[in-house]
Amino acid sequence: MKLYFTLLFIALSVTEIFSQTSKDPALLLTAVANSSKPSITLKWPADAASKYFAVYKKTPAAILWDSVTKVANTITSYEDLSVAVGKTYEYMVIKRTTGVEAVGYILSGINYSLPSNRGKLILLVDKNYSTPLSTDIAQLENDLRGDGWVVIRHDVNRTDAVTSVKQLILNDYNADKQNVKAVYILGHVPVPYSGGFFTTTNAPVYPPDGHPDHVGAWPCDLYYGTMKESIWTDADFTDTTGSRVQNRNKPGDGKFDPAYLYPDSVTLQVGRVDLFNMPAFITTDTFLIKRYLAKAHAFKMGVNVGAKRGFVADNFGFMAGEAFASSGWRSMTPMFGDSITSLASNTFFSTLKTKSAQFVYGCGGGSYNSCGGIGATSNFVSDSTLYNFSMMFGSYFGDWDNQDNFLRAPLASKGWALSCSWSGRPYHFYHPMAMGENLGYCMLKSQNNYPTYTYNIYPTFIYNALMGDPSLRMNPVLPVSNVVLTRSTDKLKITVSWTKSNDPDVTGYAIYSSSSKNDPFVLTGTVAANVFTYTQNAPFNGLNYVMVKAIKPETTSSGTYINNSIGVMDTITAFYKTGIAANMQDGFKLYPNPANNLINLSYEFGNGASYEVACFDINGKQVLNTSWINNSTMKQIDISNLAPGVYLLKIVSGNDIIHTEKVVKF
Repeated sequence: MKLYFTLLFIALSVTEIFSQTSKDPALLLTAVANSSKPSITLKWPADAASKYFAVYKKTPAAILWDSVTKVANTITSYEDLSVAVGKTYEYMVIKRTTGVEAVGYILSGINYSLPSNRGKLILLVDKNYSTPLSTDIAQLENDLRGDGWVVIRHDVNRTDAVTSVKQLILNDYNADKQNVKAVYILGHVPVPYSGGFFTTTNAPVYPPDGHPDHVGAWPCDLYYGTMKESIWTDADFTDTTGSRVQNRNKPGDGKFDPAYLYPDSVTLQVGRVDLFNMPAFITTDTFLIKRYLAKAHAFKMGVNVGAKRGFVADNFGFMAGEAFASSGWRSMTPMFGDSITSLASNTFFSTLKTKSAQFVYGCGGGSYNSCGGIGATSNFVSDSTLYNFSMMFGSYFGDWDNQDNFLRAPLASKGWALSCSWSGRPYHFYHPMAMGENLGYCMLKSQNNYPTYTYNIYPTFIYNALMGDPSLRMNPVLPVSNVVLTRSTDKLKITVSWTKSNDPDVTGYAIYSSSSKNDPFVLTGTVAANVFTYTQNAPFNGLNYVMVKAIKPETTSSGTYINNSIGVMDTITAFYKTGIAANMQDGFKLYPNPANNLINLSYEFGNGASYEVACFDINGKQVLNTSWINNSTMKQIDISNLAPGVYLLKIVSGNDIIHTEKVVKF
């Protein structure tokens, strides 16, 4: 594939000065959710110089926008009454002017409940850490499960071919395409390269930082998230002039050809925590990974969470309309409203050593281990910055697989930083985090961007990557503690007890259970904020995994949603009653279980008998009933309309219950 640009590229070591600022192309959107109407009211700043404002809307999964309305330049809000409580909607508002056109995005909703099941996450672990960090990685897996992920783990060697690592992902994805959603790369798992970028023809594809010595292949983690293998050829591109050996690319060398992908090519969320080859920190990469896992766990537990505000350190300015830092303003306004502050040059570290923030943006002329007007990797070694998430931009360091790289340095630091991405060419879009979405979700949207969001240059190029745990969300809720399970004497009931969350705004607790830690957890009950015990009347037969989450309503500058803490888990063995006939009838088979839409029921002794199949919730209420004449054929039962949870499916013949089976709907 080839893509040619006729734009004038300017190396990112030079700053242009215009009267406009990087804030100008970002329409600063906020929203207020009203559950009583219901309604969502969008708000934006006044601009007498504008012609009008155009409002667009779509569902979060859609690519294209529906036009809603145009309002006069004197109007600074729009109330949408075509909304429902419990759902989210994405909006785009464009300010039309004779000069710079400004665009803003926001994901909004009214009391939207975060999903209890987020899908399957493939955890790729560098084998160098399997033994020394076994306890830390086990804690990570528990945290992921506690946030609704089913974890599939593979430990790989640093010397493995990227194609063999990819095959592990493909195997998992092809086995369950509906539910595999993300890849978390922990450590120096083999780094894919692709590209590239060249300057030797009449119609060049310049490197994204504009430097002719930075041509060739760049790191390409989205290779691991792209399930169409035919994209990744290694036969066409040749360029061996790059100053960094790793960038040099030629046919058959294991580095791929594509410099960009078509929109919506990336299927899985991908995030990497790779702190290999960071000698500036004067310690081992094993220690740095251990420290990162500790601070990520602390954040998920509600410790070291930055203030609900953002900082923008812009050392480029308007840059002929590219306005790299506009991605900071555009993403953070839906998170924090007016609580975003511009930082003067060379004040980034001094400010963030004393003032905390959840999100920051910084840009300036760069090298592999520095960003002009921001600082260098050495600053992250010596300083403890008090922020959680970040975007950075500047020359060279977006090519992150090198010694003491500046994009990876925040993660290695002793400060609170948990993520970083190279946002400027193209912009990255993190506004959905204000409604509880995770980092990986936002990066996937950014990688697949065109034509959903505005872009400047390189909208779907292969180097777009997330440094950090892709499961991380903003606004963690303080969890419960001391979860203890006890069972009744006959082992037919489980009582769950816990110590309350210390979060003063918690409104209740949700109890989830599963028969395996590697299956989805399903909601079995909820209690009020002043109740710290729950009795589960229909446990799984055998080992039960039960977790408790604290529930809290969250109001942000984007709307309202029902937030939840990381689930705290315990295990216990129990039984459930099935009746005498069930123990005598071994020919019934029900699969898959757990299931989402359809379950299949069969009886290996086809006898033509007529049965009634009834399904009951945990309170004994019948929620489904169907008839079945058994003649050796399978009975397919649609459970798509049932709420996620645990159910009892009973097969009845006349007045006799001849088989009882527990069904889990996720």
